[in-house]
Formats: sequence, structure tokens, C-alpha cells
Amino acid sequence: MTPLRCTALAALALLPAATVAVAQASSSPAAPQAAAQAPQLTTDTTIVKPGETLTLTGRGFPHDAHLALLAGAPHANAQRIGGAQTGRRGSFVATIRIRARSSAGAFVARACFDACRVHASARFRIVAH
Repeated sequence: MTPLRCTALAALALLPAATVAVAQASSSPAAPQAAAQAPQLTTDTTIVKPGETLTLTGRGFPHDAHLALLAGAPHANAQRIGGAQTGRRGSFVATIRIRARSSAGAFVARACFDACRVHASARFRIVAH
């Protein structure tokens, strides 16, 4: 085998390893950013009475996106309670009125985007008058 052919074969053998190393190096710095950008949902209070309002604040969502707001008992199907539009920074504030005839108990509010592939949740409790 000629020296030129040996060099070409060695270069071909090393190409996939170099490509993988470059791909891993370029994806590593993005991982901490993705973790820091995870969507978050908070409530202004964790206890609310029927007829009162609950303010939901979300951040870390895609910018200029329409979100579905859902609520339900933990580990149960949630119902749509409204919607929200994020701004340029991926955040929103939405005020939800708790129905006057709502049952007391623990609930989870959820903000969903892209069929709930991107979501965040917050717990709250409805207490009797």
C-alpha cells in the first residue's frame, strides 16, 4: 500500500470520530442554557376561596406564543380555564377567577404550549368560605 493511500485511509477512519467530538463539544454549552430556560409557573397565593381571583405568572416559555391554561385535581384530567399570550421574553401574567361554586380541595394549574410538550405547573388550594 502506498503512503498516500495509507494517509487517505487513516483520514477516513478518523473522520467520524472527529465529527462526533465536534458535535459533542458544540452541544455541551447549550445544555446549561436549556436547564436555565425551563418554563416556570407561579401563583400569587397558594390558598384561594370560591369567587376570588388567582394570578398565574409564567416565564421561560417560547416568545410570542399562545398558551393554554388548565387546572384540575392532582393526578386527574385538567380542564381549560383560559389562555395566555407570552411576550418577547417568553413570560406572561394571567388572572383567573375561581368559580363561585368551585369545590374545596387541592388543585394544579398548568400552562401548556405545543400540545403540552412545553409546560409548567403550580399548586394551589381552594378553601370553603
